[in-house]
Amino acid sequence: MEWRLFCSRRNEQKVNLGGSGRVPGALGLELLCGAGGAGCRALMDVLRKIATDRRFHRMVGIGVLSLAGLVLWAWRSGIDLATLKDAWRGVEAFLRVRPWLLFAGLVLLPAFPVPVSPLFFLVGTVWSERPLVACGICLLGMGLNMAWTYWLAARPGRGLVERLLARMNVRVPELPQNNHVQMILILRLTPGMPFFIQNYVLGFLRVGFLPYVGISMACSGLVACGVVLSGAGVSDGNLVPVMTGAGLIVLGVVVLQVVRKKVLKPRTVAKP
Repeated sequence: MEWRLFCSRRNEQKVNLGGSGRVPGALGLELLCGAGGAGCRALMDVLRKIATDRRFHRMVGIGVLSLAGLVLWAWRSGIDLATLKDAWRGVEAFLRVRPWLLFAGLVLLPAFPVPVSPLFFLVGTVWSERPLVACGICLLGMGLNMAWTYWLAARPGRGLVERLLARMNVRVPELPQNNHVQMILILRLTPGMPFFIQNYVLGFLRVGFLPYVGISMACSGLVACGVVLSGAGVSDGNLVPVMTGAGLIVLGVVVLQVVRKKVLKPRTVAKP
């Protein structure tokens, strides 16, 4: 079966993206599409259409201006590095006597534009006396977050997004099952893509749940445990967990880069 992007012919336009036809940051997806079939190419067409829509540009502009306004407000309010350090110590002390709040935050907060590394670091400092338990708690919280954000995006979220995309005359095609693992790897291995966006996109595409959880934990778990151990070592002033954590982070990054190069390696098509 041929998988295509269904657009209104009346409003169909040829998108000019500076000759290359690429959406910025989508190189990995393009390479996957070359190796993964027409279903992925259809999804790339959807991404191109979204990226060239003026409403998307307005949303990005509003986000950038809001972030700039927040930084300016913090600067004018006299918030400096010392203030941030004191605030961090206060948060640590608060969570040490309420560790369940940190676990709840680990499950809930990564569903929003919240950096996950500080959360992992806090897990290490709060459970610094039991670093291996801290790693297990981190992985459990991360797995639960992946699970509920996936189902949120796959069920009610998909219906909402499809209604919004319908205004741009875009109908999202189903991703063929034989492309699920490749798509999970691409999104998890693409540098700079926020964690919450990865979860929502994979849930929206309705990739297989078990491969989604398994591959996602394999891609993120090593680095997450490294950050946790580093936090535990810094909190106790112990160099061994810090070095172990740093080693895990480096190892995780190297492994991810090797896997990424393998996954994104263009496949040559034999000439007839």
